[in-house]
Amino acid sequence: MRLGAGLAAVLLLASGSGRALELALDPATLDAAQRQRALDLLARVQSRLPARWQADPRRLSLRFDPQLPADVAGRHRHGELRLSPRLLQLPATPAAHDLAQATVLHEIAHAFDRGEGGGWSRQAQFRRLAGWDRRGANAYALRSPDGYERHSPAEAFAVNLEWYLLDPQYRCRRPALAAWYRKQLGPAPLPGVACADALPLLVAGGAAAQLELETLDPARVYAVDYLLADSGEAAMSRFGHAMLRLVVCAPGREPGPHCRMDLAYHRVLSFRAFVNDVQVSSWRGLTGAYPARLFVLPLDQVIDEYTRIELRDLQAWPLALSPAQIDALLHLAARAHWSYDGRYRFIGNNCAVESGRLLDLALTPSRRRLQATTPRGVLQRLQRAGLAARQRPSTRSEDGLYFASAREDYRQLLQGLQEAGSAPPLPLERWLEGTARQRGEPAPDLPLQATAAWWVLETAALRRAELRALAQLKRQLGSGAPELQARLADWQRFSGLFDAPASLLPAAGYGIVQPDELDALAQALARHDEEGQARWQALHEAAAQALPSAQREELERTRQRVHRLAGRMRRLAAAPD
Repeated sequence: MRLGAGLAAVLLLASGSGRALELALDPATLDAAQRQRALDLLARVQSRLPARWQADPRRLSLRFDPQLPADVAGRHRHGELRLSPRLLQLPATPAAHDLAQATVLHEIAHAFDRGEGGGWSRQAQFRRLAGWDRRGANAYALRSPDGYERHSPAEAFAVNLEWYLLDPQYRCRRPALAAWYRKQLGPAPLPGVACADALPLLVAGGAAAQLELETLDPARVYAVDYLLADSGEAAMSRFGHAMLRLVVCAPGREPGPHCRMDLAYHRVLSFRAFVNDVQVSSWRGLTGAYPARLFVLPLDQVIDEYTRIELRDLQAWPLALSPAQIDALLHLAARAHWSYDGRYRFIGNNCAVESGRLLDLALTPSRRRLQATTPRGVLQRLQRAGLAARQRPSTRSEDGLYFASAREDYRQLLQGLQEAGSAPPLPLERWLEGTARQRGEPAPDLPLQATAAWWVLETAALRRAELRALAQLKRQLGSGAPELQARLADWQRFSGLFDAPASLLPAAGYGIVQPDELDALAQALARHDEEGQARWQALHEAAAQALPSAQREELERTRQRVHRLAGRMRRLAAAPD
């Protein structure tokens, strides 16, 4: 619709160059008071627009249309902005995200994006950063400022532009997108806000069902490694597992090569299927039935899980990343940790695909082809891009790049006991899978070294027995054991907190957690820890009771043996020479 000069109130958004954006307000549906409120609103919007847009010599017509549906605040079509008159009833507010201003900015964003020189929402880099670089729905569904950003890339561009221009904290909550908007459109006309140096993350604790809040300072991360676990026996691990290891320096240590020995402070970023139903189904993993999350784990837990329980090697490949790239990677990982709500697929969206995608986002566009469907495929792409060495890194454990399966250690310990006549002559695999009677009884007068060897082996046997018990429970679910069914249902409801750490926070926030949210998060974690331990213990007891009596008694015998051996080690170690 073209407006006659006598019908339009024209607001020129002037710049020093004499060029200006022209907003033409159609006053036909407005009385005098509404017209003044509309002009005041447009003046406030003018102060928020990027300077590049203010200097753009295009004309946009605006009309407050009472015929818009009740659930629609604004629409854009062919350079015309239709707005709901209800926006003029809203009081001007000092809140960061004023709804009336946000609506007008949203529709102006569509006009520029769809007009000449636009197309920002179609740029590959924007789509990657906004979560629109994969098939299907946008997976960044948690901690969102407005769920409408998941409607389409165009809506994602407009929604995020609102917040970039209105919320001073946007650059702290979504730093990668804020940097992209700044590069494309210039700085937001907002007061400066200092972002916190440290990134809040929830890290798996030492106890079952425990989460701990950590704040990771990117300046303490000396390097990032591609961490590869060898293939395992289970169907979902036959290709190995891809992770990213953060080489975090101990407090007080200057970042440098020595930080590689600070293993207790290293953290691992691991995309995994979150399975809270106890039953791991290959079919469900193939079809995307399991949620996928970015977990943050202590390195020592990862080493223990893979090398001592699953008997798989771990190999770290240092990545040639600059400090700026490491910083970008960590901020993108923090956003994924709090916001990513994906679906795990063994083939199309697994640990390798997600790890490669995260690296793509942190690197320059010329190095973005790192995604592959297998962990070794990602490694090969890293090598071709010059980001990882082509030759195999050191396999010496003292270099901190190789963590061997405990299989050979267990074999040597068992061989030593057998040569001393302290254990029956069984192969390691049969010994670990056998009953306590088949493994033999440790003599009561064993010296400290032999006692320690027995304790290590018995602990490994106990973990293997617990895995077999879990497999037995999987076969029983759905056929009896009402107490276990009830406890499992209770655990499934509660464990959604592990599934989505963002659920511990109030709904008002978005993006990376900010310092003013940490108190509420700490209180929620304290409640979660207390409730989680009680629920886990109840589930553990119900699971034990649901096992066949022979299997339950065998587990208890092995636990008692481990306990006795640990007590004897302490007594022998404390005894004078």
